[in-house]
Amino acid sequence: MSRKILKTCLLGFILFLLSLNVAFADEGEYLTVEGMQGVSPHKDTVITVSGTYSSNYGKNSIDGNLNTLWNAGTYKGTIQYVFPEPINLSFIQIAAYSNPKSNNYYTIYGLKDGKWAAVSSKVSRYVNLSVTVTDPIEITPGEYDGIKVEVDGSASWAHVNELTLGITESTNPIQFNLQATGGNTQVGLKWDEIASAESYTIRYGTESGKYTETVTATKDEYGNFVIPGLTNGTTYYFVVSAVIDGVESEYSNEASATPQGPVVEPEEPSGNRAILVVTMTTGLEKEFDLSMQEVNSFIDWYETKQAGVGKASYAIDKHENNKGPFKSRKDYILFDRVLTFEVSEY
Repeated sequence: MSRKILKTCLLGFILFLLSLNVAFADEGEYLTVEGMQGVSPHKDTVITVSGTYSSNYGKNSIDGNLNTLWNAGTYKGTIQYVFPEPINLSFIQIAAYSNPKSNNYYTIYGLKDGKWAAVSSKVSRYVNLSVTVTDPIEITPGEYDGIKVEVDGSASWAHVNELTLGITESTNPIQFNLQATGGNTQVGLKWDEIASAESYTIRYGTESGKYTETVTATKDEYGNFVIPGLTNGTTYYFVVSAVIDGVESEYSNEASATPQGPVVEPEEPSGNRAILVVTMTTGLEKEFDLSMQEVNSFIDWYETKQAGVGKASYAIDKHENNKGPFKSRKDYILFDRVLTFEVSEY
């Protein structure tokens, strides 16, 4: 009997020790890690790493144990987690250590529709010689098929002891149907009205998924909101969220547009100039760009000379055409050498 009691006590003690670092949820599918927010990725998550040092495999980063880790074997590395099903996320948290202690740098990417896009800026977290649970890294809220972490260990090899996810309650996403239209140094936005919205927040930048600027729109500006001061020829990417009861919603679909300057219409022909083409009896063609006044003077000379009156030649000023180093150039046309001429007004 005493042996049975001893066995029971020993089993209870072992379970107690395990619970210090690891707690199970959802029938063993997710883990929580002591001292960290959120939960570890699902046990069926597919992990891919840029490299591995010794036996410090990627799977160690989600085993719920702060004393095991993934190590890239170099100062910079990447680890990605593809979930068995999409998850709504708002942050991730990383535990790591550094020898020597220093700032580590992290950039988070989210997987949607088979494409990776940045969902956080590059952030720094100070890491000690011992395992350090760093502050959560906020990401663009939304539903993701996976996440990828770029790690820059700075003075230490890139690694992750544990990673946890800030999973948010799955709800029907708000449909914004955001549209963007480029103008001259500006972009016009419109989206569907969201019931009970107190205001809207627009984020935008010049890279898809990276939004560096933020502006606020009133609850009535959903139909036509203009963002000025943009650079023509540069593509901008936009998302919008609604503030409802003081809480910001998930981001809308991303829309993009490229501002363009006004189209310069070509000048309409003025009607007071013409191209005069004189064909000589030798077959040589001479072309002149003249005012209509000059063309009419040439025609008057030709018709007068044809009647037997006037000079035998006519001087046509070439103006700036092929002037070269000379003050002026004139082409003298001999009446009896003219076969025909053509006038094309413009």
